[in-house]
Amino acid sequence: MPTAADIAILIPAYQPDAKLVELVEALRTDLSHIVVVDDGSSGCEETFAAVRDRVEALLVLPANRGKGAALKTGLAWIRAHLPDIAGVVTADADGQHRPEDIRRVAEATATRKGGIVLGVRTFEGPIPFRSWWGNGWTRVLFRLLTGLAIRDTQSGLRGIPADMLDRMLALRGDRYEYETRMLVDARRHAQPPLQIPIKTVYLEGNRSSHYRPLRDTLLTQAALWFR
Repeated sequence: MPTAADIAILIPAYQPDAKLVELVEALRTDLSHIVVVDDGSSGCEETFAAVRDRVEALLVLPANRGKGAALKTGLAWIRAHLPDIAGVVTADADGQHRPEDIRRVAEATATRKGGIVLGVRTFEGPIPFRSWWGNGWTRVLFRLLTGLAIRDTQSGLRGIPADMLDRMLALRGDRYEYETRMLVDARRHAQPPLQIPIKTVYLEGNRSSHYRPLRDTLLTQAALWFR
């Protein structure tokens, strides 16, 4: 039976700092298939040099194309070079996904077919207002438009079983709207998303986020309305 060790961990990274190095170090003790995608970062050579020999692959995009493009770049590489994996878990590079939560999602993904796995935050403790508000109203709107009750529509911690990789690669979107389309597409999956509670972590008021409120909100909302 597949285990978490049979899962590839995919980390898209734009302008990362030492938290990426710490995450890779924590995961590589028992998860050997780690793929990092440099989404056109600048001035981060030391950070990427520190992980280069610690991961299975470090993929570099020559210019910033967006999180969706970075994810699809990594998924395509994994499908081509790791044909025997049980699935892929995507995780953020900014330290807001704990290694133990990534492992829990990986364990659930290893034996799952026909439906994605979501690490959903419990939203306990201090939460930046824009994050609390954005998650709240997006969750309500998402349920109204799709009929799916997703507790955390903006979580980047997701498990994709191997039998769904082609499906995820076919979705449109190069930025944050790509993750929205992953959830919209879940209406057509054999199983609804499996939602696993994870710790809510916001570092420094979520200042490390590269989400651009106006542009990215318009893109993600368009992904809901125009499917």
